[in-house]
Amino acid sequence: MPLKHLAFLVLFYLCGGVFTTFGFLRHKELGPSYFRIHGLGLSGILFLSFLFLAPSHPESGFLGWFTLFLACTIGFSIFTGLSTRLSMVTYFLGIICFFGIIHLDISQLEVSANPLALIINSTLASLVLGFSMGAMLLGHWYLTQPKLSIEELKRLTLMMILFLVLKTFFCSYQIFDLVRGMSETQALKYFVKVPGVFVLMRFVWGLLGAFILSLLVWKTVKIRSTQSATGILYVVVIATLVGEILSVYLAFHFGIPL
Repeated sequence: MPLKHLAFLVLFYLCGGVFTTFGFLRHKELGPSYFRIHGLGLSGILFLSFLFLAPSHPESGFLGWFTLFLACTIGFSIFTGLSTRLSMVTYFLGIICFFGIIHLDISQLEVSANPLALIINSTLASLVLGFSMGAMLLGHWYLTQPKLSIEELKRLTLMMILFLVLKTFFCSYQIFDLVRGMSETQALKYFVKVPGVFVLMRFVWGLLGAFILSLLVWKTVKIRSTQSATGILYVVVIATLVGEILSVYLAFHFGIPL
């Protein structure tokens, strides 16, 4: 798979994950401006990433599903605050399209890894990326609405921690399966060479590091220190982004779903 396609997948997972977070927030509490600004921003990133990074010859059905997902993100951004029914329809249809595209893209690829493991890996990657970025964007929103209930940021932070835990368990199993049958010497040699060194970096920095930082975020959120939480979330976003870039690279180049 070309690196350009991998870059497109990372951006697609990120945008789809952030779009997913919209369903976990109270619209009346935040107001339509939050969803409109960030929804249209996601739509712009999706369009540009497809224009410049998507494969020249996409898989059968991909273009139609992607166009529908893009239309849903735009529609949701417009209808939020105007029509509750239409915003709900575009949100749930967009979620179906997003995860449908993940399944479609992986099912039509010729890779050595188990397709089900790749689908689980990509789904968790989008949720980890989306909720970490979503929490960081929401942290900034408290600067414009200082009286906003802290429960909104608490909810996204807890979901972020949950998905990091799930991804850590999933990756731990995959690494255990990877080194099964190796002696200690063989395992040590594996983790100091490519792709083993990328596996180690992905797990230590992209998961354990992000998880420890997310616990610090939770502590600062509980005392309503939103500025401190947002600052830590910047580092969490960087950690998860680096981790998921390595994850996508390992999955689609080496057939190691981590």
